[in-house]
Amino acid sequence: MKIGKFRVSKKAVSPVIATLLMIAVAVAASVIVYVWSAGLLGTLMGGGGAQVKEQVILEAYAWTASDDLDLFLRNVGAADVKIVAIYVGGTPNTGLAITMPVKSAGVATNLNGPWSPGTAYVVKLVTETGGVFSYTCIAGSSG
Repeated sequence: MKIGKFRVSKKAVSPVIATLLMIAVAVAASVIVYVWSAGLLGTLMGGGGAQVKEQVILEAYAWTASDDLDLFLRNVGAADVKIVAIYVGGTPNTGLAITMPVKSAGVATNLNGPWSPGTAYVVKLVTETGGVFSYTCIAGSSG
């Protein structure tokens, strides 16, 4: 059938199929929202474990000699922290066992290596539970 310039087609999706498609889209959207909100609530309700309770800050560092780095750390979290490894510029300093009770300070000292003065290095602390804390320190300076 032709009305003016437009053709009117009688072919269309039946109302039943259209309704089924709308229901399928609504169910899929609700499943996606449920999975997203369950993951978000699980994280907010304490599903993060001990890493959420571990908080270590770098108060200062002394790197005046080119091969000797001293880190002055403080545990400001709600759990004891045991540092098992420190990486400076990707170089591991393992064999450490620095335990810091809640609200206490600690010192990591004599982190040896051939460092270039004036170069910024990423210092990563790894805890016993797998938490990682990263800081940037400049060789040959204090901060």
